[in-house]
Amino acid sequence: MRVITEDDGRALKAASRRAVKAAGGGEALSLVSRVSAAQLSKYGLAGDDHAETFMPLDVALEADREAGAPIIASALAAAQGFRLVSADGEDHAHDLDYRDVTTVSVAFAGFQTRMHEALSDDGKVDEAERRAIMRDFDKLMRALFQVMGRV
Repeated sequence: MRVITEDDGRALKAASRRAVKAAGGGEALSLVSRVSAAQLSKYGLAGDDHAETFMPLDVALEADREAGAPIIASALAAAQGFRLVSADGEDHAHDLDYRDVTTVSVAFAGFQTRMHEALSDDGKVDEAERRAIMRDFDKLMRALFQVMGRV
């Protein structure tokens, strides 16, 4: 079962459409991206045929950079209850930066994915799955403690 909602998916697709448009359109963005204009168009389509087709992260970064604003990144942050703040306004006294957010997010995503995988086949966690979950839990805790030291 996916953890993102249909509303999340629609919001990401809308952000993808806006970013491509702001980047000069699919043809222009395809010149600086690894995907074609036709594929870029599919990332913004919310119909049944393309409901599960989302823009890869590297292409989203290119789209946002070409657009001159973090359109897709902002939508991703909003879907998780966060908002982006310009690095120029960052409080340097804490030595906390966006890499810390990414570190924690990646660690949590690995932990969450491992738990979903363990439960998806039979709804139970066997010993091998438990060990794998605990390895990912340890990674998450290390990331959290590392960031906690910077707050």
